[in-house]
Amino acid sequence: MAHDYMLILGSNVYADPVYRLSYKPDQNNKDRVPLFTLENCDGDLVLTTEIRDENSNLIAKIDKNEFIQLNENFEAEGRIEAESGFTLMRKEDRTVIFNVRITEDRYIVVTGTFYVEDKKIRITDSSVEINDVSRKSINGVDMHDAIFVGTCDITLTNDGMII
Repeated sequence: MAHDYMLILGSNVYADPVYRLSYKPDQNNKDRVPLFTLENCDGDLVLTTEIRDENSNLIAKIDKNEFIQLNENFEAEGRIEAESGFTLMRKEDRTVIFNVRITEDRYIVVTGTFYVEDKKIRITDSSVEINDVSRKSINGVDMHDAIFVGTCDITLTNDGMII
């Protein structure tokens, strides 16, 4: 039987077969910038993402767990299902830029730093930040340690998350 993994994002848990995290820089239009997609697929996790540096240069492009492009100054190791997960790091100092792993109790944890336009979006084990300011409100309510079911599209805004 295939197991669907639940996503831990910041301090909340999401349950769905597909997780799409995007950033909406402007509340006045509908445009969103995709950050990552994780799909539960026959017991495996499938990752699609583009990771850029603070100058908008492409570091890595991953499409369905396959590297389409990887900047020569960075390296990747591991697999999502392995103990330490999939890790993207800078070669020079081994700084982790992005990590996706499965915990012992079968949750997905995503950590990393994304740059979109002039914004630094940092996801840690317990928080989601934009330009070093915590964004823990969901649909306008300050939330933590909550479980959301049927929320595959998670949108991060300058005011918090929208599901």
